Amino acid sequence: MRFGVCTLIAVACAVVLGGSADSARTEGGAGWSLKPVAAGQKWLRVEVSGDSLYGFRLRGTDFTVTAIKSVRASGGPTPQCSISGSPATLVCDGELPGGISVFVQLATSGAGGAYEFALLFQPGDTDLFQIPSNQQAPPAPLGGSLGRTGNGGGRVTIRNAGRASFQQFEVAPIGFRVSGVATTDCGVTEGGGIACQRPLGPGKTAVVRFSGAVEDSSSAYLLATSADDTGLAYVEHGDPCPDLAASSMRIRSEASIVRAHLAVMSRNRAAKPFLGPLRTKLAALEKQIAAAQRGLSSCERTGRKVAAAAACDAKLLSVGRAVGREAGLRDVLPTERRVGARVKALRSLPSSTRKTLAAAKAATARAVRALAVCDASLAQG
Repeated sequence: MRFGVCTLIAVACAVVLGGSADSARTEGGAGWSLKPVAAGQKWLRVEVSGDSLYGFRLRGTDFTVTAIKSVRASGGPTPQCSISGSPATLVCDGELPGGISVFVQLATSGAGGAYEFALLFQPGDTDLFQIPSNQQAPPAPLGGSLGRTGNGGGRVTIRNAGRASFQQFEVAPIGFRVSGVATTDCGVTEGGGIACQRPLGPGKTAVVRFSGAVEDSSSAYLLATSADDTGLAYVEHGDPCPDLAASSMRIRSEASIVRAHLAVMSRNRAAKPFLGPLRTKLAALEKQIAAAQRGLSSCERTGRKVAAAAACDAKLLSVGRAVGREAGLRDVLPTERRVGARVKALRSLPSSTRKTLAAAKAATARAVRALAVCDASLAQG
């Protein structure tokens, strides 16, 4: 999952890259990537493999670094970072062992994305070679969660709510290391993270189970990549089962609508002959509810429930509830049309349901937008 790799000396790297790309050096390899994530904010990742480095420098050539919003490291100790000099330069010092990824959120001024980047080969190195680079396209926001699953294990979900199709995804843990992965096509990285060679299509959610002690203060960056797109989210430890809870909520909400509308139509004797398919649908939904609840209960039994859910879990539940309500109204409308055509007392029922369905569609859209905004705020770290 290298953003840019070069295994030659710094001068050779500069020649190869020509001053337009992310780059790296050292015999093991290093890479960096700078991306805009919000107005006046840029996100930097520096990734090291093989030999240790001892820091890095970044200064904008058509923008100015004004402040550091956050510094986080996965796979090694967090370096000390500050802004100094004129022009303003991001200065990060500390041993960066192979496998580490350092993530820095920067506040900036200016609309450009060109910058110079340098690596320290030794502690206190002053003989720095500045390599011209350019920022990449902004990442698409991802959703997700991080939680414990018991017996020293953990569970992470990665949700692609957008339209991009990713070919692989990655979990960069902050405050813990992964020792093993139980999910197919996923492995442990040099820095104790997770790399998965699996597609993550539009609207899809990946669930990865792993072994490793996840503390209450743990967090992770979730990254997804393809030839043309990058996805990003920052998630903190919370409820390990939010996607299962949202799925259960969706089915229960759908069943509740079907049950309520069946009750209304069942009061009219003339409507009863038309209700068989809808009763069959409700029976199927009730079986799905039972299965979903068993899965959710199993997940919650094996995980240590924490007081605070992850930042966007409540909004994920709201989406599940809204989608289920909309689905339930769609379920009952065909039956109500047949009943309304034959039972005078219920003639207005399908018209009322159509209006309710239109409102439910709007509510679903609002819930999805609210979740996307929350996910985007997580991506801004």
